[in-house]
Amino acid sequence: MQKITESEMIIMDIIWDAGKQVTSAFVLGNLPENVRWKTTTVTTFLSRLTGRGILTITEKKGRTNYYLPTMTKEEYSLRVTRDAMLGTGIGSIKSLIASLYKSNDISKKNLSGLKEWLSEEGYKKE
Repeated sequence: MQKITESEMIIMDIIWDAGKQVTSAFVLGNLPENVRWKTTTVTTFLSRLTGRGILTITEKKGRTNYYLPTMTKEEYSLRVTRDAMLGTGIGSIKSLIASLYKSNDISKKNLSGLKEWLSEEGYKKE
């Protein structure tokens, strides 16, 4: 799965947070204050996201499309992470975490939280 751009993520966050079908007008009205996009910009992003299968048009009323995500934010994150691991040849969770730790992208606090989670939940799946 192709990772979505930072701008597309702004739109997807609005849609995921809405928890219901939305229109381009809804997205436009809920943009962060520092983002000043025109309607055509928002509709272009919505069209791209629909074309890539991240959004679906659930309803059309006149010229208005209603959009829903095809996956949750968590499902999207999982797919992108999985694809990145397979695409880079990392292949294992251990290698991924080691790489993140060595590059200071993950803190000792995050590792402690992961260790705690694994002791509570992680081993239940074996």
